[in-house]
Amino acid sequence: MVFLYSILFHITSGPNNISKSMLGFLLARTAAEEGHKVEIFLSGDGVQLVRDTIIENLVGLGTGKLKEHMDVLKKKRVPIYVSSMSCENRGITNLDLEGKKIKKVLPKTLLDLVLSTDKTLIY
Repeated sequence: MVFLYSILFHITSGPNNISKSMLGFLLARTAAEEGHKVEIFLSGDGVQLVRDTIIENLVGLGTGKLKEHMDVLKKKRVPIYVSSMSCENRGITNLDLEGKKIKKVLPKTLLDLVLSTDKTLIY
């Protein structure tokens, strides 16, 4: 498959800034649906977006439902990475990631992703 662009979405905003975090997911979903290679890296408060209760209930004002975005991203096989340090500091455990195709990684992975993509968008 030939991709138009490779785009990294670095989402640092969490449920405390719904508009910003949901815009990141909406655009990641849109880019994946348009045929771009998309990767998502969650760090800071953004790692809280992997909790089941948040996935099921978070709705942005005009930016859709997190559950719907996650379903499309999963179907499109978009890799989602979470910062292991941010997870540790915010109480996100392996149990929160169970059953999801979300990979816990070290911060160096973010640098590697930024250097290997055409565009990086931060929310």
